[in-house]
Amino acid sequence: MGLDEGKGRDGIVGMFDRTAATYDRIGPRMFSLFGERLVDLARLAPGDQVLDVAAGRGAVLFPAGKRVGPDGRAIGIDLSADMVRETAAEIEGAQWRHVSIRQMDAQELQFPDASFDRVLCGFSLWFFPQPHRALQEFRRVLKPGGRVGLTTWARECPFLRWCLPELATLLPPYILKAAVKPGGSRFDTPELLAEALGQAGFSDIRFRSEEEDFVYARDEEWWLSLWTHGMRSLFEQLEAPVLAQVKADLLRKAQALKQPDGIHSLFRALFAMGARPGNDFKGRDTA
Repeated sequence: MGLDEGKGRDGIVGMFDRTAATYDRIGPRMFSLFGERLVDLARLAPGDQVLDVAAGRGAVLFPAGKRVGPDGRAIGIDLSADMVRETAAEIEGAQWRHVSIRQMDAQELQFPDASFDRVLCGFSLWFFPQPHRALQEFRRVLKPGGRVGLTTWARECPFLRWCLPELATLLPPYILKAAVKPGGSRFDTPELLAEALGQAGFSDIRFRSEEEDFVYARDEEWWLSLWTHGMRSLFEQLEAPVLAQVKADLLRKAQALKQPDGIHSLFRALFAMGARPGNDFKGRDTA
């Protein structure tokens, strides 16, 4: 089952505005861990110019800033004003002069051609109304020979393969029907990502899959963590009595994931890397 968490740009942006204060801040820092791995696999070097698209609360942006150092530059963009505000406050608190974030649409990047050595995007591609246009923009702002790095959830992600069917038995049919995106893609296999990256003009496309087990010590912590990412868009549609019943039923089902130290959620991420060919000088007008 594929969830359409992008039922219009304003809707999904509003949802991320509401979760900005707690995003990746309840329970294990799941996005931060995979963000560190994306930066590792992208092989950032001191002095690199890096763009982090859909930066959120800095899961990729902050390790990228540490990796490129003061001689480099790490810029994050996000369409959520609240995400930008929260992350900007952290940057200011850290007194980073070479790291910044601004509000911007991934499909209309306000940067000149060939501005960056790396463009990174963590767990966001399927949210964009026109993901192929966003990928073309990623290529446009990369320097020839520069590389793009993406993460998505793998189709065989153990937690999602457990959670989504369980939710399908609990949520009202009208929510499930609205959650399915006709003709959409979660970009959750190497084949789908290779096709999308190839169509956008990338070459030397490579993949890697990694799993990580996240442990939630308390049941309530696990439940609240579900509200800090895209799944929140489903719960917000429920009336209070229905939501309370869904919570009780889902927590009961989650006992199957419980071990002595808490509820275990095993996630599998898919990493994709591609290069802008060295002789590719196509700009915005010819993308």
